[in-house]
Amino acid sequence: MDVRSEGAGRSFRFVKSAMTLLIVGAATCGMASAEEKRTGGPTPSAPDAEVYFSDLKDGATISPKATIRFGLREMGVAPAGSDRANSGHHHLLIDTELPPLDKPIPNDFNHLHFGTGQTEAEVTLKPGPHTLQLLLGDKDHIPHNPPVMSPRIRVVVAEAGTAATEAATPMRRRKRVQTHTAPKRVVVERRSYPSYRSYYPYSYPGYPRYRY
Repeated sequence: MDVRSEGAGRSFRFVKSAMTLLIVGAATCGMASAEEKRTGGPTPSAPDAEVYFSDLKDGATISPKATIRFGLREMGVAPAGSDRANSGHHHLLIDTELPPLDKPIPNDFNHLHFGTGQTEAEVTLKPGPHTLQLLLGDKDHIPHNPPVMSPRIRVVVAEAGTAATEAATPMRRRKRVQTHTAPKRVVVERRSYPSYRSYYPYSYPGYPRYRY
């Protein structure tokens, strides 16, 4: 009887310890989730607002000097200093983590500001792997609440010579096709042109003309 009671007590203590660990783990996960959903500054963002790269995908290969276009849904683009509701301007983060989301976004090579309301930019990067991310800022360059940011993507910048060769290849192909097809169009037009004009080869005022 005593053995059974001792075993039951041990089982109860084990279950109690396991439940305590689960509660602590759930609380820790909740705190981590809250940290991931960090709030921004004082300016509210529109519901379902989204910023994204218009024509750039994760894992893409780009040239050292590339034009990057920004897209925005459910909000408008306005210059820095403009207090228009549901608007902001773009910031491009290059090879860096997110800055504090309740403070002004830094202004350096890793945090490019487009305070005049630009929706695209020509960026020069060194060959090799890079990370890019968009972050919308309000009139004071502070992220909205909740922050409007794109997923961080990875791109590979090709060598200048390689990018130029790849860009020139389609143009050479198009030229060969045009040169090959042009004579065919000329021949067809000549064959379809009428083979007669008049019965007499000469024509001047007062000279009679007869046609078939």
